Formats: sequence, structure tokens, C-alpha cells
Amino acid sequence: MEWGYPRRWLAETASTNDVARDWALAGAPDGALVVATHQTRGRGRRERTWDSPAGTGLYASFVLRPDWPADQAPNLAIVAGMAAFRALERAGVANLRIKWPNDVLANGKKICGVLVEPRLGAGRIDFAVVGIGINVGQGAGDFPPDLRLPATSCRLENAPISVDGMLELLVQSLYDAVRAPFGALRATWIAAGAKEQEPEL
Repeated sequence: MEWGYPRRWLAETASTNDVARDWALAGAPDGALVVATHQTRGRGRRERTWDSPAGTGLYASFVLRPDWPADQAPNLAIVAGMAAFRALERAGVANLRIKWPNDVLANGKKICGVLVEPRLGAGRIDFAVVGIGINVGQGAGDFPPDLRLPATSCRLENAPISVDGMLELLVQSLYDAVRAPFGALRATWIAAGAKEQEPEL
């Protein structure tokens, strides 16, 4: 089966991560993908809200089944963060940086967030749900005023692309990142601005 399939397309859901988790528990394969046009309760790390307006952003959750020990689960955030970084690079977004551990900034403004939720069992990673939200078509007035970080989008960064086009770049980038030598990927992640164990605000 082609990686990135099967796919579930939803007009609206509370959280694509929740749908992907339930699907994984029911046996969804490695690379299965849930995409929603709109999330009513999108979230980031520490249950922070991820603003998910209809039709302007990419809200995607992948099921991953890496054959990794449980203590390597934190490395999945690096894999997912670099996949998003490279997808945005390929979309033509300039001046990208990683903000530890897995936000992506464009010109200092948040354009992407990643939420990795692993399920562990018997010392191994049973599966992980990787949620990635990318601001694609939002205009300057489309973001709520109370965001922790100033936000931007592909459109605002002069890299116009459709949500579907962004999705296909992300699917390919995550496929590549999962299969890349992890040491080299981590080095690229650090070079892109990330610093492990940085205190959170």
C-alpha cells in the first residue's frame, strides 16, 4: 500500500489526533492519515489551543508504527518537526527556523505546530500519532489576537500554495524523514535552530 494511505477526509472534527488514535487502536497501518478541513478543538502541546479555521490551514494526523524502543519516543518530535520544516521549505517559505521542540517559525512568526502522541507497550513504541498543523492561506486578520506567538501563513510569506498541495509536500517529507538516518536528521534539526532541553515559557 502506498505510504500516506489509507486516508480519512473530514469536513469537521474535534481533533484529527483523536480520530487517528482511535483508528490506530483499531489497526490503522503505518502511514495512515486523517485530514480535516476544520477542527473545533485542535490542540498543541500541554493542551494549548491550535486555531483551526475552516479551509485555510492544513490539519493532518499520521499514524506511525516505527520499530523503536520506548525510550526513543521523544525522537519522533524531531522527525515530525523536520518533516514540516522541509515541506515548508519546498513550498517556498523563506527564513524558516525550528523553535524548540517542534514549532516552525517563518521570519520569527509561528507557521506550524507539531503534536506527537505515542502509545507505548512492552518497552516498544506500539504506535504514535503525529499531528501537524500548518497555516496555509490565512490573511493577517484571520488569527485570534491572543496567540502566544505572532502567527503567519504561507500566503503571508509570499509562498502561495493550496492546502492540498501543502499536504502532498508534507506526506513526502514525513516519509523521507522517517526513513532518514536519525543522527543526520537531528543535526539538521539543531542547525535549524532547535536546542534540546530548553526551558519552556
